[in-house]
Amino acid sequence: MPNAMYLRKSRAEEQASTEEVLAKHRATLVELAAKKEIIVTDVFEEVVSGESLYARPQMLQLLEGVNAGRYAAVLCMDIDRLGRGGMADQGIILDAFRYSETLIVTPDKTYNLSDEMDEELTEFKAFMARREYKMIRKRMRRGLMQTIESGGYIANPPYGYRKIVVDKLPTLEIVEEEAVFIRMMYDRYQAGIGSYLIARELNSAGSVPRRNAHWSASTVREILKNPTYIGLVAWNRVRHFKPGTHGNDKHHVVYMPQDQWKLAEGRHQAIISREQWESVQRIRKDRAIPPTNPKRLSNPLSGLVYCAVCGQKMQQIRAGKDDIPYLYCIKNQCCASAKMEYIEGRLIQVIESKLSTLRLQALCAAPPDISPLLTALDFTVRELSKLDARLPRLYEFLEDGTYDRDTFRQRLEAVENEKSVLLERRYELEKDIERAKARITRRTAEQLEDVLSLYPALVPGEKNRLLKTVIERIDYSKPKNSKPMGFSISVYLL
Repeated sequence: MPNAMYLRKSRAEEQASTEEVLAKHRATLVELAAKKEIIVTDVFEEVVSGESLYARPQMLQLLEGVNAGRYAAVLCMDIDRLGRGGMADQGIILDAFRYSETLIVTPDKTYNLSDEMDEELTEFKAFMARREYKMIRKRMRRGLMQTIESGGYIANPPYGYRKIVVDKLPTLEIVEEEAVFIRMMYDRYQAGIGSYLIARELNSAGSVPRRNAHWSASTVREILKNPTYIGLVAWNRVRHFKPGTHGNDKHHVVYMPQDQWKLAEGRHQAIISREQWESVQRIRKDRAIPPTNPKRLSNPLSGLVYCAVCGQKMQQIRAGKDDIPYLYCIKNQCCASAKMEYIEGRLIQVIESKLSTLRLQALCAAPPDISPLLTALDFTVRELSKLDARLPRLYEFLEDGTYDRDTFRQRLEAVENEKSVLLERRYELEKDIERAKARITRRTAEQLEDVLSLYPALVPGEKNRLLKTVIERIDYSKPKNSKPMGFSISVYLL
C-alpha cells in the first residue's frame, strides 16, 4: 500500500523560516523511510499555522486519504505535529488512524492505534501536547498584555500611522500624508458635517482608505471613535470568533461596548487633541438616534444589493424632512440612489416573473447535465496529483545539489501557487456540482411562493432573513440624472 508524509512546523521553531524547517524535517523522514524500507507516495506540507483542524487544509486532505484506507502508514516528526488543538480535533485525528489501522511512524517510535498500549500512549502524548499548547498561549497572552500596558501597539496600524519598533517595543509613527485627512474628518465633524458627506469629501479629495477602494460613512465613524488618535492603546475593542460559534458558520467579529475596552497610555504621538476627541464623542452621542428595537434591522435588503458598476454593497440612508429611506452607492459619482420603496416593489415584480418561469420549467423539468462539471473536476484532480508527484522531486534536486536554495525556493513557490489555483478550482467545481444536483425547480418555486405570500406582513429584519433564504445577491444600476424609477436590478437566486 502507498504511504504518506506529513510535515508541519512547530511553535518551538518559530525563529526559522517555514521552508527551512519543512526541508529539514523532510530530509529526516526521507532517511527514516529509506531505513524502514517505506515508499512514500504522497507528501502533505502544512504551510499555515492554526489551532483548529479545519484551518489546516493539508491535514484535512491527509485525513480524507486515511479514512478511505489509502495509506498503510503516515510519517511525521512527532505525534503532536498531527494536532494539539481541542480534544474534539484530536479525537477526529486519532479515530481516523485507529479505525483505518493506519500506522503513525515517527523517528522515535511507530504507533499502531489498534494496539491498546500504543493507543493509551498516543492519547497521553496528545493530552500533554494540548497542555503544553495551552501553557504557550497563556505565556503569549501574558506577554501581550505586558506590551499593551507598557504602551506598545501590537495590532495592525490604523489609517494615519505606520508600525515601528522603539526600544524593542512595537509602536506607531505618524504618516503625515494620511494624518492630514484624519484631522480633516474631526474638524468637519465638529463643524456639523455628517459621516456620509465627510466620506464623499474624502473620496473627492483623492484619499483612499487602507482596506477599501473608497471611503464610506461607516469607515469614517470608526475613525471618529478610535482612541488611538489621541495617543491611547485600546484593547478588547473587537472580539473574533471561530466558525461554528454563536450559530455562525463563518469567522465573525463582535464590536465590544466602549465601557469594556482596555485603555493604556501609548508610546506613539497623538494626531488629535484630547479636547477635540472628547468634543467629537459628545457630538456623536447627541446625534445618535437609538432604534425603537435595537435588535430589529431597518434595511430589508441589507447585505443583498450590490452596485453593478463598482461592485460595492449598497447602503441605506434616510433623507429629507420625511426621513425617507434610500439605497445609495458609497462610491462618489457612481450609481444614483433610489427610494427603498421603489426597489422593493421592483424586486417583488422580478420574483413574480421568476416564479412564472419556474412553474413552466417544473412541468418539463429534466435532471441537470453535470457531465461537463464532472469532466472538469476529474481533470483538476489529475493535475493536482501531478503537482503532488513533482514536489518530492524538487526536494531530491535540492538534496543532490541539482538546485541551489534560491532555485529550489522559486520552483517550490511556483508549484505552490499553481496548486493553490487548482485547489480553488476544485472547490468551486465541487460546489457547482452540489448546486446542480440540489437544483430542484419545483422546490425553488415553492420557496418563491412563500416569499411573495409572507413578505408584505413582515418587519424589515424578518423580510431580510426571508429574502436571504432564496436570493444570493441583487445587482443594482441607475444612471445619474435619471428618473426616480430609472433603475434596473438583476436578481440571482441561491
